[in-house]
Amino acid sequence: MSLTLPAIGHADARLQAVMQRLDAGEPITLATLGGSITTGYAAQPPREKGWAALLAQSLGPKVKLVNAGVSGTDSAAGVQRLDKQVLDAAPDLVIVEFGVNDQWLDPAVRGSSYEAILRKLLTARKPPAVVVLGLTQQGNQPRDATDIQLKLAAHYGLTALDFGGWMQARVDAGQDRWSALYDEPVHPNAVGHQRIAQAVGETLRSVKAGPTASLPAPMFGRAHEFTRMFSGEALKPYQSRGFERGGEVHPEWTGQQPGWTTKADGAEAHFLVWGREVAVFHAESALYRNLEARVDDGPWVTLRGQVPERKGYLGWHYTVVGRELEPGAHLLHVRMKQDEWAGSGRPASLLALMSAGIFPPALQTSDFVREAPSQAPGLIAADDPQLRWTGRIAKVPGGKLLAWSGSEMRARFTGDQLALRLAPSRGGINHFTVEVDGRRHVLALRGDGPADWRLPLPPGEHELRLVKRTEASQAESVFLGLRLAAGGKLLDPPAPRPLKLEFYGDSITAGACNGDIGEDQYADLSTHDGTRAYGAVTAARLGADYVGIAISGIGITATWDQLLMPEVWNRYAPRLDAPVAPPDPIAPDVVLLNLGQNDHGFPASKGQSIAADFGPRYLAFVRQLRGRYPKAKLVLLMGGMSAPREQPAIPRAVLGAVQTLRAEGDSQVWSYRFEAFSWAHPRIDVHALMADELTRFLKDEVLK
Repeated sequence: MSLTLPAIGHADARLQAVMQRLDAGEPITLATLGGSITTGYAAQPPREKGWAALLAQSLGPKVKLVNAGVSGTDSAAGVQRLDKQVLDAAPDLVIVEFGVNDQWLDPAVRGSSYEAILRKLLTARKPPAVVVLGLTQQGNQPRDATDIQLKLAAHYGLTALDFGGWMQARVDAGQDRWSALYDEPVHPNAVGHQRIAQAVGETLRSVKAGPTASLPAPMFGRAHEFTRMFSGEALKPYQSRGFERGGEVHPEWTGQQPGWTTKADGAEAHFLVWGREVAVFHAESALYRNLEARVDDGPWVTLRGQVPERKGYLGWHYTVVGRELEPGAHLLHVRMKQDEWAGSGRPASLLALMSAGIFPPALQTSDFVREAPSQAPGLIAADDPQLRWTGRIAKVPGGKLLAWSGSEMRARFTGDQLALRLAPSRGGINHFTVEVDGRRHVLALRGDGPADWRLPLPPGEHELRLVKRTEASQAESVFLGLRLAAGGKLLDPPAPRPLKLEFYGDSITAGACNGDIGEDQYADLSTHDGTRAYGAVTAARLGADYVGIAISGIGITATWDQLLMPEVWNRYAPRLDAPVAPPDPIAPDVVLLNLGQNDHGFPASKGQSIAADFGPRYLAFVRQLRGRYPKAKLVLLMGGMSAPREQPAIPRAVLGAVQTLRAEGDSQVWSYRFEAFSWAHPRIDVHALMADELTRFLKDEVLK
């Protein structure tokens, strides 16, 4: 039967070069990427009679086929497996499917994920020729996903086959019938696979000469070019109850290992993840139950495992749990959903976690627009009484010095935009969390000198929370004021919090490296977030103000830098030229101290032991704290990293200080040793566990 070529076809220099090599008798590697149709499903045997195998056979014996079809996967899962299953084979030609399965993919994802596949192929070390294969279900409907894919092909100057459009044209002309190609709505039968192979083959051979186009700007963003998958041994909850290792493994996904499964009604598991989009890849069946998940404190999203249509076989789904998240690390919480299947004993499982939008620093985007400081009247001064400040913050000419991480300003206002005037003053890039009406925005002070950082907002009343994330030893900045939209005004500030916690510590308390992927590093401070360190999290859980005086590398008797904590603990910034701050008019209710890691770690790095006088000097510093805060409750902490386990002098000093002060009649002093710890700097999952412990201890022992 003669085939009419599809309408889409144009000059494609890279594809023409591959076809010329094939005509010259040179070997080529053909890779096909898609779902069950690409595996050959419904043709018998699939891997020999599916369209990909038939196409390779028709192109001749010099073609090596790498079939990366995996049933039930869409382009969001496809981009996660692209490197290992396609690019590692160094293909000369890649044909990308997914038109059918992307129809079931979240519409907010499908454009970005499919485009990421194309961009990663076109920017590979050895870029292959790329062909977009637009398939639909029987009847050429629905076409939403396929139409997006064809638009992307045109955008990138790629050859594309609109198979649904081609087939519909034949049906309209009375030359063919959809029913001849399909025995059910989704998967083509053996005849359907033959038709696809023939149409693709003629498309390849009809390519024309033309220039290789430069890579254009993306249509749907670049989030899915920067992904990470956690599966097998890399998929470990930091806390779980009722889940166990197991569950179904995708039979076609090479190298997959069991994930986590449960039948318990009260089961829950918690995972450390990264990225601006977080999704769960899970099985679905008529015999499964539903899970639900959320990222951080976001809304709960159902992971639909109970699908009545899946009778006798498993399906697989990529369910987005969080999107448009702030960059960096997050906590994913998964639990059994309490619905009509409660008590049924049916299983639920998850196979992998998939993240997107893990951008390198140079590609991080911002919700803020950086503008030169406006000279127009209306700037609200940093010391305006309707701005509520918390932390050790110095008044400087024209503004407020923000050095210590956790320094906070809260306000309420009206209008449809906000502009924050800030200027970096020392160190590297200052990073802030700007929370408006509960939504967190990340602000990085890139560039020199003062600037207005403008954030568009919906009209109405808003509540603002500006918090410095970056620790004081790494960067300082000055807040110079804020500007509202025309007609906007400040309202009465948010109510004061009834409790105040003040922490003194080292890099653990500062939250250093708590969002790093892989090894600890200080080159990119965007992943160091003092607002997600254990002290700040504990304060938030108790509804308390937080003050953090914490410096990486510092100790009482030893330091990785130059200064010891007794030299800078009471200053506006961790440097000797910074003024000593007077006691805050609103004294802290609880003062917490966590030092000792560097007193042990620094000398240990040189093969030496902790200072012989660590105990007396620790006690002397505790007395300094008590002198500044005579009415506060003192809590002496140990842990978060390995020092208290490795060096008995630390717990001995802490417990000895408590015993000494109590023997002197000071009943308002306690000690606590964390069970949660990390050999490297703790990430936000360990900080969350530390906050769990500390919150319970404060409620049960200190604040009762």
